[in-house]
Amino acid sequence: MNVAIYCGSSFGNNKIYEESTKILAKKLALKNYNIVYGGSEQGLMGIISNESLKYNNKVIGVITFDLAQKELENKNITEIYRVNTIDERKEKMAMMADAAVALPGGCGTLEELLDVITWKQLGIFTKPIIIVNIDGYYDSLIDMLHRAVEENFMRELHKDIWTVVGSVEEVVDAIRISPKWDKSVRKFAAL
Repeated sequence: MNVAIYCGSSFGNNKIYEESTKILAKKLALKNYNIVYGGSEQGLMGIISNESLKYNNKVIGVITFDLAQKELENKNITEIYRVNTIDERKEKMAMMADAAVALPGGCGTLEELLDVITWKQLGIFTKPIIIVNIDGYYDSLIDMLHRAVEENFMRELHKDIWTVVGSVEEVVDAIRISPKWDKSVRKFAAL
């Protein structure tokens, strides 16, 4: 199984993000869940990749040529795919993944997460999406997603697109019990 990890290329201000990322790497490695991520050696991205390698886990990076030329690429990972654009990167990561997990991060992480949520709503991506709400990091986003449902921009059934957990210890079980989703939901994408 390949798990796409969306997370920051920075560490953030709270040490719990770094600690949680290390724990997640170990938990996924113990289940033989490979990592697919953005290919960087920076921030939480560097932690998820390097910690996973410590457990002999397979780590697959997808990075743009531009970012690779800026020497942000982790050269120690198992496999690396270089692509032309961020859009290609997001698509490649999602299509390689059997699940997507969002840890704290900035605009890039939010974009990746919202893209797979949209793709799942359209039946393009049908795999589990887990939002790890460490220390309430994603509270505002979760409120906004629920507001979209309340305001009738999304259907009630769309709440099953994602699963929110409070800690990385819950991720493996959340992937396993995530509601089934198939391409037929496409007909329910619009209200």
